[in-house]
Amino acid sequence: MPILIAPIFNTTTAKAINIELRKPFHLVSGVEKPYNVASRYLRNQMDESRHLFDRKVDKTSLFLVAEYPEMMISDEKDWIEEIENKLNLASTTSGICSIPYVITANPPVFGITYLKRSFDGPKYLFDDQEQAIFLALMEEGRSLPSLAVRRYSLSLEKKSLEDQLLDLWISLESLFAPDGKKGEITYKLRFRMAYYFGETQEKREQIAEFVRKSYNHRSEVVHSGKELGKGLANEVRLLRQMARAVILNTAMEKISLHELRKRLDEQVLAGTSYALRYKPAFFENVTFDS
Repeated sequence: MPILIAPIFNTTTAKAINIELRKPFHLVSGVEKPYNVASRYLRNQMDESRHLFDRKVDKTSLFLVAEYPEMMISDEKDWIEEIENKLNLASTTSGICSIPYVITANPPVFGITYLKRSFDGPKYLFDDQEQAIFLALMEEGRSLPSLAVRRYSLSLEKKSLEDQLLDLWISLESLFAPDGKKGEITYKLRFRMAYYFGETQEKREQIAEFVRKSYNHRSEVVHSGKELGKGLANEVRLLRQMARAVILNTAMEKISLHELRKRLDEQVLAGTSYALRYKPAFFENVTFDS
């Protein structure tokens, strides 16, 4: 039967891995054959730098593999993108991975399907913690907020910090204030995000001010095309941490975004902290500095 091999660029593992996903797919590392096939047939045919393969893929990398009845993968592109998205959401550091190419093989015939350019970013270590989060996200019945995830993932592809900022704010708006009318959105974002991430009055005030300033930057980029440059780096980092935490927490708590916003509005009225009341699992991953 033909095989399908998709090297997951920019990943590394400390031990061999074999995870059964939706049949017939497996996520593996430390296996000779996927690496040897990818190294032989992909390295010289990539439409990116010919040296990129050696920097991004080695024998410790993750590979998506399957015995697949067809040489065509058109029906699996959404599935492969879902795997990539969930792997990146599972990253507990700033590591970023991508699946830019798929190899199909029915020896002696080999084919390469180009999906997109590979992402840039720090090396992605798929460790025990990442594996636990990834497997939880893959559980049947575990849903993710689609628009928030799509824009979060798009932000990883963008080169400019301004573009990343816009994608992350679209993600955060869809989580915290899709019900906001013009003139209300900033208000709802400030208060809901402050009560979600802030455990004390002082911290809530800092977060509300951060949201106000950052959303103003978003408006400057959208309406005037302003380029803010490297000064956005820390801001984008914080926005990404925030968006990721909420996406993961809603999935792990199995609550709808409507329920999330209802809880937050109750917290605003009560003047209490969402984190202290509901103890979301990924709250501690957001490190906010004033």
